[in-house]
Amino acid sequence: MSWYERGTDGLRNGAYYQASKALEQAIAIDGNYALARARLAQAWTELDYTDRAKDQLLAINRSSLTPKDILYLNAITATVRRDFTAAVKAYTDIAQMSPEDAQVYVDLGYAYENDGNSDKAIENYEKAIALNNGQYATAYLRAGIVYLRKQKTDKAVEMFNTAEHLYTAASNSEGVNEVLRQRGILFRDKGNYEEARVQFQRSLESARALNNEAQQITALIDLSYLASIQGFSAEAQKYAQEAVSFAEERHLENLAAGGLLELGNSFSSRSDFDQAEKYFKQAILFARANRVVRGMLNLGGLYIQTLRVDEGLPLVQQALAFFKEGNYLRSVSLCLTQIGRGYRRKGEYQAALQAFNEKLELAKQGNNQLVVGDSNAEIGAVLFDQEKYPEALDHFDTALKIYEGGSKFKIAFNKANRGNTLWRLGRYDEARTALDEAVAITNESKADYKQLIAFLDLIDGEILLSQRRFGEAQAKVNQAITLAGKDYVDVTIEAKYVLALIKAGSGGGKEAQTLSDEAVKMATGLGDSNLLSHALLAQAESALKANAADSALALALQAQQKFARGGQLESECLAWITAAQASKQLGDTAKADEQLSQARNIRSKLEQNWGAESFRTYTSRPDIQVYYKDLG
Repeated sequence: MSWYERGTDGLRNGAYYQASKALEQAIAIDGNYALARARLAQAWTELDYTDRAKDQLLAINRSSLTPKDILYLNAITATVRRDFTAAVKAYTDIAQMSPEDAQVYVDLGYAYENDGNSDKAIENYEKAIALNNGQYATAYLRAGIVYLRKQKTDKAVEMFNTAEHLYTAASNSEGVNEVLRQRGILFRDKGNYEEARVQFQRSLESARALNNEAQQITALIDLSYLASIQGFSAEAQKYAQEAVSFAEERHLENLAAGGLLELGNSFSSRSDFDQAEKYFKQAILFARANRVVRGMLNLGGLYIQTLRVDEGLPLVQQALAFFKEGNYLRSVSLCLTQIGRGYRRKGEYQAALQAFNEKLELAKQGNNQLVVGDSNAEIGAVLFDQEKYPEALDHFDTALKIYEGGSKFKIAFNKANRGNTLWRLGRYDEARTALDEAVAITNESKADYKQLIAFLDLIDGEILLSQRRFGEAQAKVNQAITLAGKDYVDVTIEAKYVLALIKAGSGGGKEAQTLSDEAVKMATGLGDSNLLSHALLAQAESALKANAADSALALALQAQQKFARGGQLESECLAWITAAQASKQLGDTAKADEQLSQARNIRSKLEQNWGAESFRTYTSRPDIQVYYKDLG
């Protein structure tokens, strides 16, 4: 096999570093080999060496090329420039000229894959398989990757197994390694972490035996990411540090950047956000092009997660512009996730929904069911914050159906979100079932789910508060505060104001004031509008119970304005009721009546928006019956 063929095979297999080395050899033998230079530019583009890629394209002499070679050159150049529509057209023209050439259909399938058209990608990979009498390993590998994205895991496993068999028969160890990696990703996404670890470890050992430097680094990064999502942060750090050191020793700076990103992720997963920030910034300094912007995306996402939203959003928006221009669809999707979360934190719900709906449309276009599920989960979270609980529940249900049989981590969080929505509608039994199922998953490995366990304790406390079981509620919320600590500030703030409401409801007005003051102080200046609004309402209720009616009135009206801006009808109604109670305590019955009238208007809108049945179960809640008694 010639160096050029080895290089193009490496490209199709995803072994970009090895492809670049083979293609450099081809050019060393023949400096006028135009297609080898074009393919080398493609390999370097995949490795983010964009300046080198541009230099190769400029060095190409087109004068002696055949019409077919010119089409290939146009197709490869379009791929390098990430103009995949043009690449699809060029490869389609080549396929018409050489309809029996299986390799062309793999190239065409890859162009469709990058252009977000999964169905056409698979169609062409299967055409390549048929033309090669079922003996084309690369076509099976690429088809498996697309089936994995489409959540058709049985088909993906079938394709990967056949690809591994064919690569092994051909003694193509690099191809086998890529199959191991993709199968590891499949197991990881399904939550089968031990099976994933076996695949990544086999890939690492094989790469070491072959002295394949790039695949060693990739395997270490995969093992780091796997350990990170399992909550094994020390192990994640070890693998990432090994990847970085190995890459730096061999002057593979761009691959080192990938290790630094995972090193940052490992610290982020253990809530050591200062260290995570340090490594994300280092990755930005090390990396080139795509990975620089990936570093910005990770850093911006970290800031949004830690409620430094105004710092994080501009970074992610910069990344989004870069990835959109370059047609990096997967990275565009990741950016939209962080942007949607940032706007949700800021209480800019329409902007958040716009980002998540754009992500959903991209996922539908690419027939990527897992991302369709993720998009529905994120939309559900926005609707939950808007207190549109019946709509939120529909989206959580849609996500859960897609997640079935997949990642236990996603299933656990989704069940927690469903339970948190159901109890607010007064559907306590259904909520309990969903929450118990989430707890059962966390019990399998508590280290993986520290944040979720704290969140579940908090939900339990809120349910007990809504049932006016104050003593039990207090125990659960205190447990949540202990678990959340300083690591999960949003859980801690919410738990503080819920504890204030428990104290206020059970006669501890002064203590309630202290707790709610702490919650408001913590929430002020952070980038989460919803947390601050609810903390202010808790502060108003606490002041009311402590007979500080002036403060209670001012705080309730401040909260009411925030809820009105967010379209949060349930809480706006409660804020008007609290304001009316404060006015009544101050002896201003006319103002109290006016505020109760406002509450009744909002309550009517709430019933209309939710529907009669959801509103009926909601008003069966013991706490809502107490709130609404003044409304008649």
